[in-house]
Formats: sequence, structure tokens, C-alpha cells
Amino acid sequence: MTRTLGELADLVGGRLAGAPACAVTGVSALADAGPADVAFLAVGRYREAAARSRAGCLVVPDDWQPPADGGPANVLYVSDVNRAMARIAEVLCPRLPVPPPGVHPKAALAESARLGADVHVGACAVVGEGAQVGDRTRIRAGAVVGDETVVGADCDIHAGVVVRERCRLGDRVIVHAGAVIGSDGFGYLAGEAGPEKIPQLGTVEVGDDVKIGAGTTVDRARFGATRIGAKVKIDNLVQIAHNVQVGEGTVIVAQVAIAGSTRIGRGCQIAGQAAIDGHLTVGDGARIAAKAGVTKDVPPGTDVSGYPAVEHREHLRQEAALRQMEDVPRRLRRIEQRLDTDQAKDGA
Repeated sequence: MTRTLGELADLVGGRLAGAPACAVTGVSALADAGPADVAFLAVGRYREAAARSRAGCLVVPDDWQPPADGGPANVLYVSDVNRAMARIAEVLCPRLPVPPPGVHPKAALAESARLGADVHVGACAVVGEGAQVGDRTRIRAGAVVGDETVVGADCDIHAGVVVRERCRLGDRVIVHAGAVIGSDGFGYLAGEAGPEKIPQLGTVEVGDDVKIGAGTTVDRARFGATRIGAKVKIDNLVQIAHNVQVGEGTVIVAQVAIAGSTRIGRGCQIAGQAAIDGHLTVGDGARIAAKAGVTKDVPPGTDVSGYPAVEHREHLRQEAALRQMEDVPRRLRRIEQRLDTDQAKDGA
């Protein structure tokens, strides 16, 4: 779609330095943008790329200082670049295709399954016995909704997703391709003939407005339920084990692993590749840094990093001490040389 820069400035409440009547039709990266595109600068290290950009308009923070030589002629100053670009992209970029309501003739729909109004069930998708699917929900191609599972209204279950038996998803849940909800928890007992499986008889409960990324797995509980609270956002390739509880509004980034029966509070942030041991409690508002290994409880509002994870400032002190240790061998060699010299003098 086409919009003038004046219209975009009004849309995001920004200050335009340039030509309000100039028209743009798309959004692009700094290096790829042309005269009909909007590009943005949110991080200072891309300043040189911004100076070279051919974008029709550059969206920048309020305090940005334009380069003396070069850069787009039209600059839109905003208080929050990422929020502004999200709104601009909504009006300039075409949305992804949305499948229409209806059941594809190649879908497998159990007789006892119940579908709400305007539901889409794609080719080769499966909806099991006793399953319930809410109004306007999309079960896309190849997805599986197991027996006695409940999926709320306005959900989007992408291709290849498996939501196993008796799991419950709230309203407006998005599950991206290849995710598995309700796989068996990893529970075994030592036996004479090898590991003996502990039956995993619980379920998974997912709250409203949850996003679950591609390839993520959420295991069913041994008893009771593994629970994902409302508005939780989970990135790709995350492992959430049996009986884990994740509080409302928590954000979990890619490749995080959370072991069984751990409780994650509300509004936490867990960065990429962090690992959290089982049967722990992470308090509300805690932040866990990338690659951290959490082996004990984390109090509310605490920032932790490192392995084993400690309070972030303590981890920085430990890192500084380790760097200082690099000089210790050299200092020891000097001391040894002095002792050797002194001993040689005494012997003489």
C-alpha cells in the first residue's frame, strides 16, 4: 500500500524532517531500501549504514544526530523506533495469507469432535474424538489436535503442530510450526532390565494470548498439569518439562530448557540458551541472562547470570577476578627468577 510521509508521521506521532507529500510503498533494511521504502535506525552502530542508505524515509530516535555527509533526505523522529516501525509495517506490508473457514476434504475430523463457527481445518489435519475447537480458530495443514483436547477461540495452530490428548489451550493462542504440546514428560525409574517408564498421566494447560514458537516442546505433567500462564511468549526450540508452571507475561527466548516441576514467576525474562534445574522457584520479575545455568532458587526481581548462576553483579566481579588471574603465572615466574638470583648470590 502507498502512504505519504505526512500520514506516517501522524500515525506514529512523530516529527518529520522532510517532504510530507513524499509517498512510500514498503519497509526494508537499511542496506536494501530504495526511494519508495521506509528504513529505520534503532542501534547506533548502524550509523554509517544509515548515512549510505537510499531509503525514502529513515525512522530514528528523537535524539538522533544526522550525519554531516549523506543520509536520507526525509527523517522521521519518534520516541520508540521499534513501536513506530511495527505500526508503519502494518499499513505498508501486505499481511500473510489467511486460510478461509471450512474443513478441507482431506482433513480427518472425528464424528464426536465439535467445531465452533468459522473454524478452518486444513489438508491432512486431524481433529480427534471428543476434541473441541473454538470459534474462528485455524487448524492448519498437517496439524493434529488429539482426543478430548480443547482449543479456544481465535487460535492459530500452524502446520505440523501436535496438541496431544486432553490438553487445553485458551483463546488467541498461537502455536508455530512443528511445536508439540503434551508430549510425555521424561520420567524413568531404575530397573533390573534398564530404565522403567513412569506413566505421564497429566495434561498441559495454556492460558489466553500465549505464543509458542516453532519446534518448542511442552511436556504433559506426571500428575495434574504443566501450566503456561496468560500472555506468556515462548520463542523457538524451547523445552519445558513436566509439571513446570510459568507465570503470566513471562518471556522465554530460544533454546531455553526448564527442568521438571520448576515454578517460573510472573513477568520474568529468560534469555537464550539458559538452563534451569528442576524443582526450583524463580520469583516474579526475575531476569536470567543468556547461557546462564540456574541451580538454585532465584528471588523475585533478581538478575542472574553465569554458571552456576549468581546475582549479575557478583558474576561480573567473578569474571573480573578471572581476568586478573591471567597475570598470575607471569608474576610467579618473576618471583621465581628473583629467588633463583638471590640464592645464586648467597651461594657465591
